[in-house]
This record gives sequence, C-alpha cells and structure tokens, in this order.
Amino acid sequence: MSINKYTPIHRVLTTYPQLIHRLVKRDSRYVSLINPVSTCTLGHCTTIESIAFTVGDDMETLLTYLKGEMEREDIQFKY
Repeated sequence: MSINKYTPIHRVLTTYPQLIHRLVKRDSRYVSLINPVSTCTLGHCTTIESIAFTVGDDMETLLTYLKGEMEREDIQFKY
C-alpha cells in the first residue's frame, strides 16, 4: 500500500489496525484515533497531513513513521 500526505487516515488504519496503538504509544496526542466512531466517520475525509497538523506533529515525520511501520508489518507477515 502506497501512502502520501493526502491518504485518508481511515484507509491506513483499516488496512493496518495495529498502527492505532503504536501511534498512541509514540505520542499520546493520537488517543482520539482509538475511538472507532471518530475513526470511521471523520477518518474518511481526514488525511495524514491534517491529522499531523491537528495533533501538532510534523507531517513528514509521521509519514516516515507510518511507512516504516507498514513495511515492518508487511515483512513480518511475508515470512
């Protein structure tokens, strides 16, 4: 799965649901992503760029982190 700053966060989190808890562990400001109602309703239009802005995180850092975690999961399940 390829992601960029315009990718909806819902698409990432439905493909890799374990990322929710990793994001919260990385920074507690992502705790709102644990709520399935907000993730399902707002997540369809909320992009990675806007969620990074909302919590005050650097977008490039968040994007790099997400790509690394997704790659790690893909490798883990591949072997």
